[in-house]
Amino acid sequence: MAEEPDDIDATRAAASVAPPAQRAAMYPEAPVIVVLTWDDGSRMAVYGRTLYGRNPSPEPGAVTVTVRDETLSLSKTHFEIGGDASGAWVLDRHSTNGTVLVRDGIRNPLTPGQATPLRAGDRLECGDRFASIGGGS
Repeated sequence: MAEEPDDIDATRAAASVAPPAQRAAMYPEAPVIVVLTWDDGSRMAVYGRTLYGRNPSPEPGAVTVTVRDETLSLSKTHFEIGGDASGAWVLDRHSTNGTVLVRDGIRNPLTPGQATPLRAGDRLECGDRFASIGGGS
């Protein structure tokens, strides 16, 4: 009688692999474009076009992310991030207080409506909140 294959090793290998990061429903197969690390320590992966603000208005083809802001320094839809595996960009959505890109210690206010390339190590300042940019995976 032939011996049944032992599935215990396969089970152990699978159990030792960390579960994948939760994916945005709109981008089930997309790679991570960038990772935002907010001033409160929370981290968020960006997979595709994503709108950020106090209460972002939904748009076709975009994910909305509400950013906690007790001081009301963020606009309803403040900025957006998009791109693909080859690179990310940020765009100020004509916010009241603007969005500033800090790169190599130099503060560069974004021109509303104009996409600006992002890179790992950049910092976004929006109202009283800020987020550091990390690379995608």
